[in-house]
This record gives sequence, structure tokens and C-alpha cells, in this order.
Amino acid sequence: MAKTFIEKLMSDEEGRKLYFREDLIFEITEAICEVMDEKHISKAELSRLAGVSKSNITQLLSGDQNMRLSTVADLLYALDSKLAVTAVPLDIDSIIEGTSFDQWAPAMEATMRQLEYQEITINKRKDLIQAA
Repeated sequence: MAKTFIEKLMSDEEGRKLYFREDLIFEITEAICEVMDEKHISKAELSRLAGVSKSNITQLLSGDQNMRLSTVADLLYALDSKLAVTAVPLDIDSIIEGTSFDQWAPAMEATMRQLEYQEITINKRKDLIQAA
């Protein structure tokens, strides 16, 4: 049976490290966005409260930026909030078991769109599609 994308990702040390790094960035970004939603604060308003440009807020909340902890603290302070942090043991098996193809379908579609703009071999495309 062919491995799913998440199984391939979790099959080596670098893949697992990448997964958990991106997961943490996602969780922090989502936490900030949830507070903004709860308090009905727009990106423009957060930029004013935090004293940074709206474009900087947009970049930070895109999930593509590696935010410094001081930046996270400043944004949450501007939202009159703080982050509660708890370390938990890694449970790779439950991640693999709890991830369905449907959860990765949007990522696969985005990856395929990116591939259209890159020179990549047909075999590599097939590998990526099969992995996703």
C-alpha cells in the first residue's frame, strides 16, 4: 500500500521536525487570529494597536513568517492577551492515524498549482501526487 503524504513526512527525522515546526507556527498564528475574531479586531486595528504596519501584520499572520517570540508577545499584548504554553509528548502514531486524505487535499491542490510554475519532472509530479 502506498504511503500517504503524512506517513512519508513522519517517516524520517527531518520530516517530523518540519511537521512540528509548521504545526507550532500554525497554532500560534491561529491563536492570534482567534483573539482578533473574538474581540472583533481587524488587521488594520491590530497594526495600530501594536504600532506596526498593516502589511507587516498580514505577513506575520500568513504563517509564512517565522515570528520571534517577542513579536508574538507584542501582538498578544496589543490584544490584551497572552499565550498559555504547555509542552506535551509527541504522539506521531495518533497524528498519522488521525489524518485523512481530505485534510491534505487543499495542500495537494496548492502544491500542484506551485508546480505549474516550476520546472519539475513528470516522475516527481507523480511522486508528489501519490504522496498526497
